Amino acid sequence: MIPYRSADLPGLSAQVEEQKNEVTELLSEGDSEHASWRPDESSWSLVGHVAHMTIVNALYLDSIHAALNGARSAGGPVSDGPWRHSANSTWFVRQNQPPPKRRIKTFKKMVPDPGTTPEAALTDFLSAQDRLLAAVRGAGGLDLGRIRFGSPFLGLLRLSAGTALGLLVAHTDRHIWLMHEVNRLRSEG
Repeated sequence: MIPYRSADLPGLSAQVEEQKNEVTELLSEGDSEHASWRPDESSWSLVGHVAHMTIVNALYLDSIHAALNGARSAGGPVSDGPWRHSANSTWFVRQNQPPPKRRIKTFKKMVPDPGTTPEAALTDFLSAQDRLLAAVRGAGGLDLGRIRFGSPFLGLLRLSAGTALGLLVAHTDRHIWLMHEVNRLRSEG
């Protein structure tokens, strides 16, 4: 969900809380072996998906927090909406929503460490989600359509702060969907 006005931010916060609960539940369903099981050598385990989400979210959150803090200290732009977001960036968010329409090549710096434990992955993920919640809750009153920054992964891609917040939620939903697929494949195997 891309927020288009300040009134959308509580719903976005609720989605982030739901994601925290769902990932916690998915990683608690079995033991460490279950959380680390991979359908094949080119696929990620539950832990791999969680570690990947954390890497992506952490890098984007650094940029989002810097953009929001910079805007706040400069006195704006301010608006409760409606905010405008570019067609390219809203398309990019839609491409990250579940179910995956196509496989997206993962940049090397987004690939998770295969040695990550379920406990470490969950702790890091929950911490990143708390930072995302802080960004969402602290964004009210700012014009999230006009505050822009370059993607930490694709420098040519400029995102509005609102689109970036929506992207992180969509990307996390995508990987939660993929985690359910890993569980489905494991139960069939």
